[in-house]
Amino acid sequence: MKNSLVMMLSPIVLMACSHGPMESTPQDIAAVDTRTELVTKKAEQLQLEPVLSIDHSRLGADAGEDLSASRVSLFSDDKLNAQLLQQNVESGLDLPFRVLNYAEDGVVKTRYTSAEFLARRHGITNKPSLTAFDQTVKQLVEDIPNATPASTAGLTQGYGISRIVSDYDFETTIENIKTSVLSQEGTIWFLTLDFAKRAQVQGGTLPKATLLVFGAPGPGAKAMNEHLSIGLDTFGQKVLVYQTGEQVTVAYNDIVEMARLHYDDSAIAHRVVNGMLGKTVSKAVEK
Repeated sequence: MKNSLVMMLSPIVLMACSHGPMESTPQDIAAVDTRTELVTKKAEQLQLEPVLSIDHSRLGADAGEDLSASRVSLFSDDKLNAQLLQQNVESGLDLPFRVLNYAEDGVVKTRYTSAEFLARRHGITNKPSLTAFDQTVKQLVEDIPNATPASTAGLTQGYGISRIVSDYDFETTIENIKTSVLSQEGTIWFLTLDFAKRAQVQGGTLPKATLLVFGAPGPGAKAMNEHLSIGLDTFGQKVLVYQTGEQVTVAYNDIVEMARLHYDDSAIAHRVVNGMLGKTVSKAVEK
């Protein structure tokens, strides 16, 4: 029998939304769509590969939840990814390029992950790679008025990263996580991004490292309510599986800490989803 993540989360998450759900307006949806299209066109010009687009508000509506207009898009430069991952494989939690367009407090906004964010959170010091990332992401959003990088205030190396060592081999770990996630009602599997395989195509080498992105739109919409910009980092939920020597590690973003980074605040909903994510991963990778 499937575990119902939605049923378990819904009552608690509703209590956490003190001001009620943030609803989309047709104007906000149109504005967010326009910005997303502009970024996508620019990515094509920059020869970046679109690997994922998540429409938080429409998926939330399909799940019966209201959420202000919000869309996150991911674009990949596999060669640059490999250069950054060679310095710290956990930078894969913040790769590839990602841009969030959303409406908050009556204002349409754009947030993106910056080179400074990567440098601070993952201790990356390779200046050519950071410069290339910085130049590309700024070009990616140059047609968007007032696009702003995600906050780095208080960001330190390893900030908000939870880790579990797997009892299984690399491939089995990924398969177990996927099985565990999809056994939960209302959950969508968005992306499996094999960084090592993509680096090999570019003539590079990396240890085994794969990014998994998934989410439950109903609880996700509730958790994003009043904390919309965390959609850049945590919705869909991002899990990085990587191998160093014989050890397989599963790393993922702590939703509470990411909310505090973005808003200096967090909600009960974030702690609930955090707990469920930790249990889901632990069940999948521990014997």
